[in-house]
Amino acid sequence: MTTTRFLFILFLLLNFLFLAALRGWFGLGPSEEPGRVSIELHPEYIKVLGPTPPPEIVQIISTQDAPPPNESEQAVCLVWSGLSPAQNNKLISLFSAANIQTTTRDVQVASSWRVRVPPLPTREAAEILADNMTELGVEKDDIHIEEAGGGKFAIVLGSPFRNRQSAERYLETVKSKGINASIDTRNTPERRIESTVTISQAETLLAGQPFARRHRRCTP
Repeated sequence: MTTTRFLFILFLLLNFLFLAALRGWFGLGPSEEPGRVSIELHPEYIKVLGPTPPPEIVQIISTQDAPPPNESEQAVCLVWSGLSPAQNNKLISLFSAANIQTTTRDVQVASSWRVRVPPLPTREAAEILADNMTELGVEKDDIHIEEAGGGKFAIVLGSPFRNRQSAERYLETVKSKGINASIDTRNTPERRIESTVTISQAETLLAGQPFARRHRRCTP
C-alpha cells in the first residue's frame, strides 16, 4: 500500500469518527452536551427525588413547625371577684357597651378560720372549761366565750386567722395541751362576674381601671 492511499483511508476514518461524535453516536453528541453545561451553570435547578412521606407524617411536621397560638388571642372564661359594688357595676357596663355578655354569681367564700371548742350547754359550764384551759397553759386573753347565735357558749381560742395554715398550726399547739378543739371556717358572700372573652380584649376594654387585670380563669 502506498503512502498516499494510506493517508486517504486515514482521512476518511477521521471524518467518520468526527461525524459520529457530532451526531451523538458515542453518547457525547450535541443533544446532551448543552444540558450538561446548563446544569453546571445552574446547579439550583437540580432536584433530588426521594420517597414521598405519608400524608399523616406531613401533617405532623406541619403542626410541629407552626408557631404556638397566642394565649391572649384565645377566648376563655375569665372571672373578676372581690370588687366593690361600684367596680362591679363599672365592669358590667363596659362589657355591655361592647356587646359582650357577662354572668353574675353570688357565692360564699371562706374568709377567716377560728379554733374553737363546740358549744357547751350553759354559760357556767363554758366558764369552768375556760378556767381549766388557763391551768393547761392557754393565755386568758386568748379565750372567748360566744354569747349568741348557733354557737352560743362555744369557746373560741385565739383570734380569727386569715388563712387555714395558721389556724392549723395554732390548733396543734392547743391539742398538745390536751384540749379537744377544731377549726371553724367563716364564710362571707362574694360577687363574681364571668365573661368568655380574650384576655387582650378584656384588658383593652378595662384599660385604666384598677381591676383591669384582676381576673383569673373560671373554675368548674
